Amino acid sequence: MGRKAAYLKDVLLWAVLGLPASWAGLTHALADRYTWPEVIAGLAAIGVAVALARPRPLVAMLVTAALWAGSVAVRGDPTVFFLALAVMSYLAGVRMARSRPALLGLSAAAVAAAAVAPSVRWLLAGRWDPGAWFFAVTGIALFGLVPWLAGHARHQSLALTRAGWERAGHLERERRMLAEQARLRERAAIAREMHDLLGHELSLVALRIGALEVAAGLPESERRAAGEARAAVTAAAERLRDVVAVLGDGPEHGGTDHGGPEHGDPEHGDPEHGDPEHEDTPSSRGESVDELVRRATAAGMAVTLHGARAEAGIPAPALATVRRVVREGLTNAAKHAPGAPVTVTVRLAHAPGETVVTVANAAPHRPGGGVTGGHGLRALAERVRRQGGSLRSGPADGGFTLTVRLPHTVPPQVPPQVPPPGGPRAASRPVELDLALARGRVRRTRLAAALVCLAAAGGVAAFVLGFTVYEAATSVLPPAEFAKLRVGQAESEVAAVLPARTRIDDPSWPEPPIPTGARCRYYSTSPEPFGELELYRLCFAGGRLVAKAFLPS
Repeated sequence: MGRKAAYLKDVLLWAVLGLPASWAGLTHALADRYTWPEVIAGLAAIGVAVALARPRPLVAMLVTAALWAGSVAVRGDPTVFFLALAVMSYLAGVRMARSRPALLGLSAAAVAAAAVAPSVRWLLAGRWDPGAWFFAVTGIALFGLVPWLAGHARHQSLALTRAGWERAGHLERERRMLAEQARLRERAAIAREMHDLLGHELSLVALRIGALEVAAGLPESERRAAGEARAAVTAAAERLRDVVAVLGDGPEHGGTDHGGPEHGDPEHGDPEHGDPEHEDTPSSRGESVDELVRRATAAGMAVTLHGARAEAGIPAPALATVRRVVREGLTNAAKHAPGAPVTVTVRLAHAPGETVVTVANAAPHRPGGGVTGGHGLRALAERVRRQGGSLRSGPADGGFTLTVRLPHTVPPQVPPQVPPPGGPRAASRPVELDLALARGRVRRTRLAAALVCLAAAGGVAAFVLGFTVYEAATSVLPPAEFAKLRVGQAESEVAAVLPARTRIDDPSWPEPPIPTGARCRYYSTSPEPFGELELYRLCFAGGRLVAKAFLPS
């Protein structure tokens, strides 16, 4: 909402809430006619409350509560400012998140009104007025507490709606994140496939060309051509590394295969590379360890395989990883010393409940400019870790050794816990429970508002009934005492026989003319509170009784 629109709404609200006060200054239809200073003071107080309703809703509510209690105390009137109190209390309930400050404020306002209103009426009217106390307290309960409870229920309902939309937004973001993760996993699977297949094949091609390059009796021109071909294959492997880096989403896949903590610590791997669903490619399942060794030997690599028969006893979940380990070891041995003689030893061994794979290559007799990428071993380490195994790699005896231990039983995978939008406390309970608790709070607030309204209505009814009986019983002038009174008798003598209260202040039916300058009091003839009202009228002027009359109902 724009500031101009909010300002216009506040002005309109002030005009509506100030309408009863303006009306009271023009007519006595609602109450005794207010003086214009009283009207202006009331409109100013309502303006202050409206101005504070947005930034300080509690203060705005208390201002209108004070205005209400002041009107009751000074004028004995409960009708002019009740609308302002009710509206400001409702807005405070809608705009306040905490309930305790509002309840404490209304309680303090009720206590202050109960103490101040009767005292002010005593000072102004010269008599104790229980009605002022009653209107001050019950008005704050009916026009303050009940609207505030209704507004607070509205606040909780709006908060519940916002929480629902926030939850829906979170679920939508989570769905998009899962879709993005699936896309990234697919990219990573493509990168692994290119690395496993093309990288292995290019390494074998480079190895074959390197062997041709150092072959005896080869003319210098052909040797130079072989070197150029090997350089071209090496450049192709470099370009493959770049493509794998792009598909694998960036430089975090970079590094070197030989050495560095990333090879011995699977925790430095990329989780995306360890998804078993994508790693068992047809090529990795198709070639056995013996076939991989034969192809490397045919390419010119000196490879020794120990424990070839052990492959038959490896369970299916671990078999693809075993082949992946052998392929990675052979690829690294070939690509890090192209054109140099290298000897590789592959060992397969069974331990209780697990398989141990070792690929060890000796240092090349003639170091070459190898290709570094860092993708294979880190992805392999993560895959081994997900299958409950361990991977160790690093320099050994002048060469490089890769050792993997794989259990025959794959442990269950526990998905990572994503913290919910509500933080750790929200993670400890389901969303359905939070929703049920929020709905329960809304229901309890609405029930409290209804119960307070019913209790206040019942209290008002009981008080009105009791006050009517009390007023009828304490305002009776016995007929015998009325007959003894004489016109011209001193007011002090008459006051000695009069009851403590008058029955009404002004009858609503026709009565005999009141003597000029006289003030009249009206007393009931019977203590019956609900029968026909018959009155004795006594009029005083100059300290003496100047007229008396019987007023039938």
